[in-house]
Amino acid sequence: MPIQLKIASDFVCPYCYVLEAMIGQLRPALDIEIEYLPFELTEPPKPQVDTYNDPERRARYAEELEPLCRQVGLAMCLPPNIVPRPYTRLAFRGLYIAREQNLEEAYCHRIFRAYFEEERDIGSLQELVSLAAEAGLDAAAFQQALEGGQWEAEEQEAVRHAKQDLDVHVVPTVFLGEHRLEGGAQSAQELKDWLLAHAE
Repeated sequence: MPIQLKIASDFVCPYCYVLEAMIGQLRPALDIEIEYLPFELTEPPKPQVDTYNDPERRARYAEELEPLCRQVGLAMCLPPNIVPRPYTRLAFRGLYIAREQNLEEAYCHRIFRAYFEEERDIGSLQELVSLAAEAGLDAAAFQQALEGGQWEAEEQEAVRHAKQDLDVHVVPTVFLGEHRLEGGAQSAQELKDWLLAHAE
């Protein structure tokens, strides 16, 4: 029986991308399924932030994230040169379209990689349409769904649910049954130990 995880994350959170890479390292030994829970770090109309020109953030990333990236083999731009940091509302609506076609994980991985490795603006509709096609979705149908507001209410309710009902305050937060792991793990082995300790 697979280990079924729910992960509250945002596509512009580098710790979330590291966690995904750690799960990828564990997959040869563990059967893991992921359901992503949208968690917008910056919800419109709150002003977007400039992470690229933030020296404090750069220093923290260099200390905390660069060693983790080397450990899991990620070549991340920390932070990406996208100013300001994109809103992720549209990208999360696209997640629901991908989920309908059993392409949720492929889509999410493509969005993470585009932002953190290729420095593409994942807040742009046209970029998202292109990335969705690369993940295996029909580009025209994807664009039509987003332009028509499909999944808008569901996505906003999911963000509210994560922040209020589930009381998520940091991403990534991993849910395995009644257990939660906040902030990810420091290594794939640490993550594996936590999963095995709480898997039924």
